[in-house]
Parts: sequence; C-alpha cells; structure tokens
Amino acid sequence: MPAYDELPNLRELLPRLFGVLQSEEGVDAEVLVVLPDWAPKVEQDEIAALGATPVLRQPSDSFGDALRSGFAAARDDSEYVVTLDADGSHDPETIRSMLAAAPGADVVIGSRYVAGGATDNSLPLRVMSKSLNVVYGKVLGISCKDISTNYKLYRRDDLRRISLKCRDFDVVEEILFRLRDLHGPGFRVAEVPDHFRERVHGVTKRRLGPFVVSYVVTLVRLRWQVGRRRTR
Repeated sequence: MPAYDELPNLRELLPRLFGVLQSEEGVDAEVLVVLPDWAPKVEQDEIAALGATPVLRQPSDSFGDALRSGFAAARDDSEYVVTLDADGSHDPETIRSMLAAAPGADVVIGSRYVAGGATDNSLPLRVMSKSLNVVYGKVLGISCKDISTNYKLYRRDDLRRISLKCRDFDVVEEILFRLRDLHGPGFRVAEVPDHFRERVHGVTKRRLGPFVVSYVVTLVRLRWQVGRRRTR
C-alpha cells in the first residue's frame, strides 16, 4: 500500500485488512505500507504496531517509486502481490474474490465497472474515469473495464520480469501494458466487483492537471511502442 500521510486511515484499514487475510485458509500474508522517505519514526512505529511492515520509498517520493519499492520489498517466496490504496477506498473483503480468481489469471482487478461493482465518485469523475479506461483499453489493446484502479493482484514473479518507468499514477496502466507484452496473446485478466468509496480522512494526493497530463503523455509513449512493434 503506497501511503502518503494516511495514518488516520491506516488505523481503521489495517485491522480490517488483517481480519480478511487471517480468516483466509492457507494464506500467509505480509502487509507492506510504503511511506515517503521522510516519514517520522513515530509513524513507522505505529504502523508496525498495527501489524504491517513500513517500507521507505526510494529513490523519490513519487507514486511510481512507491509501487516499485513495494514490489522490490515483497518476499521472494510470495506467489502474489496485491496493491491497494491506503485511504480506505478499496474494500478489503474484495481480496477474497481476487484470491479465488487468481489461479486462472495473470492479473486480477478489483473493478468498479463490472456487474456488482460501484463507485462513490462524483459524476464528472466517473465520466473521466470511464473515458480514460475506454481509451487506454482500445489504444493499448488491453481488454478489461477498469484499467486505472490500483486495486490489483499480480503474480510476484511477473513483476520481477518487467521494467517500469512511470513516476505518477499512470504507472498503474504501465504495469498492465508491460505484463500484456510479457505474456503475449495468452495474457489473462480477471475482474471481480469492488465498491470504491470516498476516503474518510485527509485529502486526495491526485492533482487533476498533472494527473491528466501524465496520463496523456504515457498513453502516447506506450502507443508509440505498440506501433514500433507492429512495423518490425
């Protein structure tokens, strides 16, 4: 979980998350909370007291480096890595469905846009989100309804085999693109319903202007790579 000044939310989320993980038979899970490198020791100590492992993101405090730092810190014997937001917007109970779908998929998505899924976002944000997902899916050839959510289950060995460059929230789409390339035509994505809720504490770290610009730049860059492969 990338976490940037999210301690009030983590105090509520981590007990719920551990409740789900500990009740799943045969699951041995470690929860990594990836903090900015300036995170005070008192915050790290409280997260550890809640049962999670604090990890400092390197080399920068970007969202992309938060995910890369978390992936690098995952135990070598892990079979899967689940990413989710630290603000409580993703329902921990969805992990049960994600684990159930995992054996038949390369990526499992906790999706807002499949039957049974939902989002509490405002209408303008829903329109922007759905438009983004449609465009990315069509241009990059990835068949799923919720590309842009950070609530995903990956195979740990796959993550070790790809290289990620994006710094911002667009790294979420880049991961899918790289994994699609890794597996080729046999790439399998499963989506299970999730209810995306508004955060309880704090404010979002996403700034709309830079958010849109980074997504457009990444879309053009990845689309160019697709075009180069097709002309070889």
